[in-house]
Amino acid sequence: MKIVKIFSIIFLATAASGCKKNLDLKPQSDISDNTFWQSANDYRLAANWFYKYSLDDPHYDGSYMNDNNSDIAFGTEVNTISSGKLVAPEQDDNWDDSYEAIRNANKLIEEGMTTAIKNDIRPFLGEGYFFRAYNYFRLLDLYGGVPIIDKVLQPTDPLVFSGRASREAVLDFILGDLNNAIANLPVKGSVEKGRICREAAQAFKARVCLFEGTWRKFHVSGDANPLLDQAITESKNVIDSKAFSLNKAKSDSSYRLMFIDNYSMDNPETIISKKYRTNINVNGWAYGVSWGNLNPTKAIADLYLCKDGLPPDKSPLFRGYDSARTEFRNRDPRMTQSLILPATKIIRPQYDKFRPQWPGVDNNRNVNSGYMLYKFISQQATPGDGGGAFDWNIIRYAEVLMIYAEAAYERKGSITDGDLDSSVNLLRDRVNMPHLSNALVNARGLNMQTEIRRERTVELAFEGFRWDDLRRWKTAETILPKSILSIKVTGSEWSKKVITLDGASYNSYFYNTPAAQLENGYKLLQPGSQRIFDVNKNYLLPIPTKQIALNPDKLKQNPGW
Repeated sequence: MKIVKIFSIIFLATAASGCKKNLDLKPQSDISDNTFWQSANDYRLAANWFYKYSLDDPHYDGSYMNDNNSDIAFGTEVNTISSGKLVAPEQDDNWDDSYEAIRNANKLIEEGMTTAIKNDIRPFLGEGYFFRAYNYFRLLDLYGGVPIIDKVLQPTDPLVFSGRASREAVLDFILGDLNNAIANLPVKGSVEKGRICREAAQAFKARVCLFEGTWRKFHVSGDANPLLDQAITESKNVIDSKAFSLNKAKSDSSYRLMFIDNYSMDNPETIISKKYRTNINVNGWAYGVSWGNLNPTKAIADLYLCKDGLPPDKSPLFRGYDSARTEFRNRDPRMTQSLILPATKIIRPQYDKFRPQWPGVDNNRNVNSGYMLYKFISQQATPGDGGGAFDWNIIRYAEVLMIYAEAAYERKGSITDGDLDSSVNLLRDRVNMPHLSNALVNARGLNMQTEIRRERTVELAFEGFRWDDLRRWKTAETILPKSILSIKVTGSEWSKKVITLDGASYNSYFYNTPAAQLENGYKLLQPGSQRIFDVNKNYLLPIPTKQIALNPDKLKQNPGW
């Protein structure tokens, strides 16, 4: 009797914000093909494996830390990817975990396609297609073309030693699976709460099409228009479904608080999320960001507009860098909801009382940037579950709106004010920012593409999108080799020995900063001389060397590695 180890233990895990009832999953012992796959509940339990082990954030390799690979965040140590110093690893969890999930999805799909109860298990068959596409997109994103395995293989099967399919073939396979998922999945209103719904698959397909459409456009590697058209169509399908809406539950603070309030499990903006609950997934990411593992940089600080809708270098409202707080004044509210205003008193997960937040002092000792992350920081005193039972958003409605705006612009080279009002400007309305319009862009000498990209980066900051965006826009080669800077020290209040804010005095962490740690007066986190981006190499990650060694004739390494 064949033992099916894949689904031998089923854990409670949830992913998408749906309705009706909560998932009810219980651990299962080892099961065999002869006794399993008999009822719809068997397929439901099998599908649950993905919510625990496969459904993670889509930005891989450290989840919320992925923005450290880019220019907008810096960790407690040098990042080998953003520095161009990554060495091809023997093994890579992104590769191994993806193919494990693909194997499990293949099993679910194979059983679902031949069962006599196919009509009863269609939603779970749809989940199988979705998660297979989800994991193949991870591989495509990171490595380009990879072997396509669409059935459960035995060790002796010659397909174990498959060669790499082309990037185009992998994409076609992903889109085919997503079309099958969309055809089989129920709409949000009738799905079990926590499961992938049809609109979620449409949103993910929109993401895939935007990514690959813009990759083709800017890497000049194929016809981008059909994919951009699909990104527009699928994002519009989600918008028109009215299944999701922007979270405005906390008025002006909704943007920040929706990530850390306990109601996040019912966040109307969440399309797919990973749930963190006691005995399900212990929430470690809240601690990770709190300990200074995701420090904002000058690059992101400079992207926040002033309240008149203009960039700091064009706005008369910008107050410069004279004090520790001046650059935060008159700015997009998302700036102070994402970056901590110096000396603001908040609670961090490690402490049970309000404390002023100040770089390099007390509980901020690991922060090596003058900017500190506020987004995702819990307001609970010593919260449970390792930092707060908050969901990690994988796809939220705001991203869908930005997909629609960017795809519409890139498809035509222009965008109407009506399309801006139904996408970008809804995000601006939430934080009371002026609308983006063609008139504003033309009158102020702005660039519409730049402003749409700015809006995306600001709205989705620190959620793991930036590195992927720089690669698909083919701007990584220009942006990543630049020095990583932080706050302005020279000629500002930061250079003083003691700084007084809100009636309290603080010893400045940046007093007497050595000249070697400054660049043009700004705190230098990493000089450009230590950051390399090889155009012929670094747009893709290396395939693990162990995989190459196992299949040297057919599995070829990416260029430059």
